[in-house]
Amino acid sequence: MSTKHMAAASMATLLVGLSLGTPAVAQDIFTTQDYRQDRALWTDPAYYRNNTPGQLRGQAFNFASVGDEGGQIGNSRVYGSEGTAQPMPAGELLKSPYPYASAWEHYQAWLEDADGGTQHTRDTIPDWSGRWMGGGGLGTGRSPPSDIIKFLQPEYQESYIQELHAVVEGRIWGAGTFCFPRGFFGALSPTEWIVTPERTWTLGESNTGNTIRWIYTDDVGHTPENFQFSKWHGESIGFWDGDSLIVHTNQIKGWDGGPSEFSAQLEAVERYRRVGDVIEGEITVYDPVVYTRPLHGTTRFRLDPETNIALSRMFLNSCTDTNGPSTKVYLDERGINNERLPGDPFYFNAADLRPWVTYLTESDRRYEAYLAAGGTPHHALNKHPDGTPD
Repeated sequence: MSTKHMAAASMATLLVGLSLGTPAVAQDIFTTQDYRQDRALWTDPAYYRNNTPGQLRGQAFNFASVGDEGGQIGNSRVYGSEGTAQPMPAGELLKSPYPYASAWEHYQAWLEDADGGTQHTRDTIPDWSGRWMGGGGLGTGRSPPSDIIKFLQPEYQESYIQELHAVVEGRIWGAGTFCFPRGFFGALSPTEWIVTPERTWTLGESNTGNTIRWIYTDDVGHTPENFQFSKWHGESIGFWDGDSLIVHTNQIKGWDGGPSEFSAQLEAVERYRRVGDVIEGEITVYDPVVYTRPLHGTTRFRLDPETNIALSRMFLNSCTDTNGPSTKVYLDERGINNERLPGDPFYFNAADLRPWVTYLTESDRRYEAYLAAGGTPHHALNKHPDGTPD
């Protein structure tokens, strides 16, 4: 951030702090001594000072954005300030318009409506080429957490409040903190669609990694049950209903994470259709372990008009280029995720072009020190009972 912006942000912090003061709330997520004891307040927007989950996340910065920054700084807010959340009528948030009890029932009903699906050739398959901008998944928009918590099973409500209580203080943890994949919902914002009659690939990119999904439209179905196992993005099959792609995904690896928390029983049904320069999409997710009912969301992808090759081509990102191995990120004495600095023996230098050699050299040094201190050579430890080495 520039010096001018820092000064403006500091002044905004002072002015907002003077004008808002401390809201007249007896107890809320900012003042509570034990959020676990506040269950009766969790469905009250005032408990979050009318903030959305995104606004709560921004309060860890404790200064108001001056309005022209981007990214995380652009979403920063003063700690404890009032938000602009807009509660929805009871039960309306993420309400599914469909009567189905399971994802498979949903998928089979749509397959029947499509008379078994449209059998496209390479000449008739829809053209979804290009670079696309947009997002997918379950958006909660301007709703407060008091709306969101109502569709979580009781045992998952507490874990959601735990996360919200932590993020306002900057204790933000997630899959990306440890350079893990972002899970199923993280793969729902592709930048490219590669469409063929037998298979569709979706490719996405972010600052910390790339995502890929394989959607099999070859009429083979899912992997046989005795070969199924949980995967970060699950296993997706699909069919075409005219120019609409219908997708069923199961075998999804469960992941904890606030409103997008889900178990390994999560299954999803998606529909996508290109209309001009827009791909319209919808998703319905079923997870009786975590959600009280099926959840539904819509999305739109717009064709990127960028013609500059340098800006329109995708590139590979690796989380380790920015965060380093998970040993670089650690839990400090304040309970906040922190990073190791140069000089720390576990520091990972992202600018090191040959980090494996650096670590190998350090490995040699430690092994030699271990032997000098009387340690047993590694080859002497790996022997069969008869004395021969492995």
